[in-house]
Amino acid sequence: MGGDFTQVLGSSNEALFSGPNQARDSGGRQRRIGWFGEDIFHYGRWNVILGARADDWKNYRGSVLTIPTSGEPALTHYPDRSDLALSPRLSILRSLGDRLAVTGSIYRAFRAPTLNELYRTFRVGNISTQNNPSLAAERLTGAEAGMRLSLFAQRLNVRGTFFWSDIVDPITNVTLSSTPTLITRQRQNLGRTRSRGLELDGGLRLNSTLQAYAGYAFTQATVLQYPGAPGGIDLVGLDVPQVPRNVFTWGLFYSGFPRWSLSVSGRFVGEQFDDDQNQFVLHRFYATDFQIARTIRPNLEIFLAAENFINQRYETARTPTVNLGPPALFRLGVRLNFPSRAQTVRMAP
Repeated sequence: MGGDFTQVLGSSNEALFSGPNQARDSGGRQRRIGWFGEDIFHYGRWNVILGARADDWKNYRGSVLTIPTSGEPALTHYPDRSDLALSPRLSILRSLGDRLAVTGSIYRAFRAPTLNELYRTFRVGNISTQNNPSLAAERLTGAEAGMRLSLFAQRLNVRGTFFWSDIVDPITNVTLSSTPTLITRQRQNLGRTRSRGLELDGGLRLNSTLQAYAGYAFTQATVLQYPGAPGGIDLVGLDVPQVPRNVFTWGLFYSGFPRWSLSVSGRFVGEQFDDDQNQFVLHRFYATDFQIARTIRPNLEIFLAAENFINQRYETARTPTVNLGPPALFRLGVRLNFPSRAQTVRMAP
């Protein structure tokens, strides 16, 4: 068991180059106190995990100062708001022998709105997104069921999980109006969304120097309830923005050369929508990463890493102008590992 305390102070100072205002300063503070605890019970082949977390948070000193091109500045203070959330979790694992185990869990969780969502208005491309100081926290209720399988003397490990979750009051950017020159959105609590899907992943140790892994995730995330319909468009039944239905990953790790290690990985991301009305499509893409490392001493390593080294140009947003992800990115670095006290004792003569 334990507790934590978080204090966030945020501000945004913007110079505006179009419209009736020349500057806008906004920001606020957020304080959160949390308490949590967990216990594990063993009954033969049964493992039961009980856990819970309680959070108390407060948003305060929120304000926005607008400086017009002509006239007096306008200062708006937002009221302080606070809330409580309880996040319990129950997980069960049942071993069905040395190779197979089944798992299940039910849980609740939350996400408080950020200072950026509460107080900051911004514009990217032709889209202006308004803040919303009245946002409520997202509340999630979910469940999972799956299995774990180990074969060939634990050289092959496979896991599959079915998941379901409902989110009440999810925060998303809702389109209020749309013209050829300007799309206006506002952060709002949408109503209710549901995500259902399947996750599969596995790892194979081919020998002492070569390992492989792969994973696949299918997610169907849709809007279930939406109390309002700005612009006359009902969002019920549409996909949740920026949630691809298909994601595939793979990787290889090789350490057969003395002092050298090599890893390569790839990811495929399927189509997704960038907006609440499912009008702007982000097309599927594939990217590959690579890394090679050289051990200089037992606690010192240098590495060269390449992200997206095949230079795949993929879409990250539409505003509605297409925004592209970064091209090939190379990094050269050093890793320094400090041995623990126990390791130091064992290494001593």
